[in-house]
Amino acid sequence: MSDEPLMPSEVRRKVLSQHREIEQMLSELETGVTHLGDGTVGGDQVKRAAYALRGILELHMNFEEAHMVPAINDADGFGPERVRHLHAEHADQRQELDRLVDQIREASSLDDLKASVVKLAEMLRKDIEEEEREYVNEKLLRDHIMPNDTFGG
Repeated sequence: MSDEPLMPSEVRRKVLSQHREIEQMLSELETGVTHLGDGTVGGDQVKRAAYALRGILELHMNFEEAHMVPAINDADGFGPERVRHLHAEHADQRQELDRLVDQIREASSLDDLKASVVKLAEMLRKDIEEEEREYVNEKLLRDHIMPNDTFGG
């Protein structure tokens, strides 16, 4: 693996690809929850899948911090503020993910398990949507270094 930084467009492509993979895992987790109680999927399987998803999310956030942070920091004059905001968001997300995955792991009924998975999926989809709007866009993560002319002149 190279120590050279990725181009901003490559960071964008990889983050978007990871988001689609995370959304696919969420869909599979939600599908598993719909089959709880019919004998095809057990609560332990759903709990393991949620725990595995938490691990994937940690890897994803680590990738963003290693590669997206430098790209957004250098994108324009607001970069350092965006970086501070992203780090704060990740800290909040890690705390909420841990809380929700703990709820899933400790769920004592199928209804509690289903409700916790729904909360997790809603939170993650909202976070992905916001992140793509705020950080993972062509305007911000572009390969040319020329700054945007804020005043259109």
